[in-house]
Amino acid sequence: MNHAQGTIEERPLARKRPGVVLLAYAFRLVAAFLIAWPYAVTLGGAVSGHPRGDAVLFDQGGMLLLEALRRSTGALRPATSSSLLLFVLVCFLSLLPLAALLGALGAKGRVTARDLGAWALRPIGTFSLLLGAAAIVEAILGGVVIGIGNAVARRETIDLRAADQIRIGFVAGALLLVLFVSVFHDLARVAAVRGELGFRASIKRAFAALRNAPLSLLVGWSSRAALGAVLLGAALVVASRIGVERQSQVFAGFLVHQASVLAVFFLRASWLAAAIRHVDRVLPKTMTEPLVPASLPETPAENDAEPPQDALADAGDPAEPPAPLGVLASNPEENASAEASDPASVRAEEKVVTEERLDA
Repeated sequence: MNHAQGTIEERPLARKRPGVVLLAYAFRLVAAFLIAWPYAVTLGGAVSGHPRGDAVLFDQGGMLLLEALRRSTGALRPATSSSLLLFVLVCFLSLLPLAALLGALGAKGRVTARDLGAWALRPIGTFSLLLGAAAIVEAILGGVVIGIGNAVARRETIDLRAADQIRIGFVAGALLLVLFVSVFHDLARVAAVRGELGFRASIKRAFAALRNAPLSLLVGWSSRAALGAVLLGAALVVASRIGVERQSQVFAGFLVHQASVLAVFFLRASWLAAAIRHVDRVLPKTMTEPLVPASLPETPAENDAEPPQDALADAGDPAEPPAPLGVLASNPEENASAEASDPASVRAEEKVVTEERLDA
């Protein structure tokens, strides 16, 4: 792999790349603002003449919120269409910071903007195919499970309460399947970046990583997901206690929400780092061993080192006197054929070619 400074991080950790994590979070924040902007403008215009402004939309009961939605139905339809298209576009554009984050987590040393750009653009084709395939699989699995639950709940022998419980249970099962596919999706994307693999090869390596340590992967993902859910729930409780009566309170609530979102994003980066460590176990060693840049000069210790025994053997016996020049010049064709058939000369030529490739 062509990581920054020509090295590969053997133990990726999210805390080693806080700047890249913040950059990916900033992209998500801007994208969220763009998607929510049409709704904010539409609903804000519906209550712009109220003395309290849009704070009335958050009153208990939500009566004014429902009334604003009813009065803004004509404007919300085009806003929903534009936001949906923007959401699909953001889903594909978000693959760029994700690939850059995976590349930075797997690299050792200083990361430059050029490195981030290279990591972001290299796997974009594979990432797009994986995103489309994962979305199709999740839709099919979720739809089939929910459909089965609805068919079971419509039986005449089942009362309404039991039918609702059955539907809720099958929806929960469908959600678990979708989350499992998302975990596998992350493993495939990690393999695509870590090993510079294509669509099929990355899926194959993801299956190998999942077979190698299924319990460790599921526990690692679920523990971080549970902690993230707790943080988001705590942020909602704290923000609701702050209130939205004044602009300072709205700003404080916004900071609380974004702090929880940033913490969840760091948890996701931690999960991706753990996924990199698991994928490295199933990748060939040539893909994950550190690479030495060719531009680095040789150290004096390397120049003064003794040649290996194979090189001494290839050089021949130093005690053997050289052949007379007259003999060498008398029959050059025989000398050329003898050199071509000599295994030592062949090995020496191969060694020179190998050194030239390494220098290039």
